[in-house]
Amino acid sequence: MRVLKKCFCPWFTISFLALILSCQESIPETFEEYEVSQIQSDTRLFELVSRTTLKDGSKDNILDGANNITIVLPVTVIVNGITIEVRTESDYQLIENAIEAYSDDDDEIQIKFPIDIIFSDYTQVTVFNQSELNTYISESSDEDELDEDIECINFKYPLTFEVLASNASIPTTIIVSNDAEFFALLDNLEDYIAVHLNLPIVLILSDGYELMISSLESLESAIENNVDTCDEDDDFDYDDDDEDVLLDFLTQGNWTIEEYTTENGEFTEEYNGYTFSFNSNMDVKASNDETTVSGKWNIESRDTNKLFLVLDFATSAPFEALNQKWEVTEIEVDNLELEIESELAGDLETLVFEKLEDDTAP
Repeated sequence: MRVLKKCFCPWFTISFLALILSCQESIPETFEEYEVSQIQSDTRLFELVSRTTLKDGSKDNILDGANNITIVLPVTVIVNGITIEVRTESDYQLIENAIEAYSDDDDEIQIKFPIDIIFSDYTQVTVFNQSELNTYISESSDEDELDEDIECINFKYPLTFEVLASNASIPTTIIVSNDAEFFALLDNLEDYIAVHLNLPIVLILSDGYELMISSLESLESAIENNVDTCDEDDDFDYDDDDEDVLLDFLTQGNWTIEEYTTENGEFTEEYNGYTFSFNSNMDVKASNDETTVSGKWNIESRDTNKLFLVLDFATSAPFEALNQKWEVTEIEVDNLELEIESELAGDLETLVFEKLEDDTAP
């Protein structure tokens, strides 16, 4: 069995978005008017554009734990004895719910085979058992590791190309409607003498901003500058580390501190009796029968796919000890686990919030 692993092979010698005059003695006058910007397949621009058009396989990581594999839906899975028909991407949440329903089970996901899977280069194969699937998964990057595809910037389609095939004397127009078609064009450049991208084009950034591109140089710069500007959500849960999801999670209910430990010991009891409420205006309150302490909270993310909860209770004791940027390490149905690790001493602090049952935020 051959394991498919995409690479940008050096044997591509046809230029991308360029005219290669050596391929024939003359070219149509239409192409003579184009600016010659020869870009070989081993250049940075070719790599960036190819990576941007790769298929993102992280959306179904809760199923396969592989950032470069997409399982073709529908598929049937069994999670902790519960049979789930996964027909659309929204059904991944059903798997997450089944996993988090109980804390004393194995959380095993059994896939009913055969299934079809699609790789990041859009090739598709049929898989007949878990062992075969595991072989393909082993070729993928690990959880939250930087992978090959670029997800923080996208092309706005359609794109129009003027191309001259190797067996033709008259150029033709190709309209590319999606990433798969663009990737296929790049992957088959040897079929063409010349490929010209009609500019300007539009790139869509992770925040929805549309960026006009009028040259190949600006195209390269734009992709380069946005390689790691968003959270690619390449963990193995389903859609639970996005800022909006965490915002909704914290503001829908009241919370207590289940655990607070530092290198000096456990200090959970200092917060016994306090109920925390996180409001959407980024105010946080800690209240008991006698007093209410107010503070601020915020959510931050890094381009390394990490999410942080920032707490600030000013100098109010004992809450000032919580004034930290806490990394979100786990989100469950009724728990939020946070950690801080000192870069110098390696000391670890752990903070766990537990949601009160049958409670709603004020």
